[in-house]
Formats: sequence, C-alpha cells, structure tokens
Amino acid sequence: MATKTISIDVEAYDRLKAVQRENESFSQVIKRVVKRPFDAQAFLDKIHGHTISEEATAAIESHVRRRRRPSNRRR
Repeated sequence: MATKTISIDVEAYDRLKAVQRENESFSQVIKRVVKRPFDAQAFLDKIHGHTISEEATAAIESHVRRRRRPSNRRR
C-alpha cells in the first residue's frame, strides 16, 4: 500500500486524536470521519432499471417542492 506524508497543525492533530478509537490508525480515522464525495453518476447507474413505489415518488416530489420555496431567513 502506498503512503503519503502530510503535515498538520497541532489543533488538527488534537482533533484527530480525540476521535481516534482504540487500535485505529489516523488513516482509518480520516476515512471514517471524512466521507467520500457523493457520486451522482454511480448512484444513477446503481438504481437504473429499478422502480420505486408511488409513495416514495410522492415523498421525493414533496421534498423537492419544499426545497424550492423561498426561505424565510433574513440574509
């Protein structure tokens, strides 16, 4: 397995150390805490050809409509 050496400041080290589990390497901590970016194409490939229920479709459509509403937050 190839490795890379990185420099981190003391605060970053302390944060990693604080969430490190017993017998867990820093590489394992980072992979556990920092999730992979969402791959939309891989997701679409995985679900291609599968159907979802009408209930699930309605829930998704409802969620999208709610997300499109203007925010009440002040900017």
